[in-house]
Amino acid sequence: MKTVDKMEILNSQSAEFIQKGETGKFLRLIPDTFIIKGAETEKGFHQGYAIRHLNLKDIILIDVVEEDTKDAVKNLVKEGYNINAIFLSNSDVYKRAYADLKTISEDAGGAQIFIHPRTTIKDTFKTKDITQKNDIHKTFKLKINDLPGNGGGSVLIFCEFNDGMLFTGADAEGSLYDSAENTFTRPALQSKNDEFGLAESWGAYAEEFIYLFPLKGQPAFNLEDGQRLDILNKLSRIQ
Repeated sequence: MKTVDKMEILNSQSAEFIQKGETGKFLRLIPDTFIIKGAETEKGFHQGYAIRHLNLKDIILIDVVEEDTKDAVKNLVKEGYNINAIFLSNSDVYKRAYADLKTISEDAGGAQIFIHPRTTIKDTFKTKDITQKNDIHKTFKLKINDLPGNGGGSVLIFCEFNDGMLFTGADAEGSLYDSAENTFTRPALQSKNDEFGLAESWGAYAEEFIYLFPLKGQPAFNLEDGQRLDILNKLSRIQ
């Protein structure tokens, strides 16, 4: 995670910068916040994130457990970073993990792994409840919203750093990277009741964010109040 100049930071806030970035490498988006591209999908690629603390030593990872990202995580440990935790925003992310959770934790220098308690874990590794406040939540100024999910829990992860960043996990999808649009849609859930609950949760969301970072699709940068409200209104709309 090298130091970059102001112009590179401005250029990084674009779909083109992310799309051209190398898979499995951390790319700096905004100060102390990084994206990493994982497996290719029919709609682009999965993506995870890293947030570095202001002390420039401690890091948390969000949805970074795929085979394509394994070496980059190991490199963070080699470079002397302390990976405090890996947060998994929903059960689908867990299903794509490249190994058992004990191995993933060890590869990340013994990082704690936070996951929703409704997710069925296939191994005996002791995980942390992502919905419960913890010292790491406090250190990184995180707030977790518990939402419906397909076959398990799903959460939104809000961070106060950079004047408000919201990591949507699977609860909102950005536009395709080859699209000129930069909008967000609500995913289809298996249960109509869950779909209604997700829409209702988006309608009630109150944290003010200026960055929106999804699991799939283009992020949004430097959102103004009106843009943020437009996104929330769209995500809460029932068709």
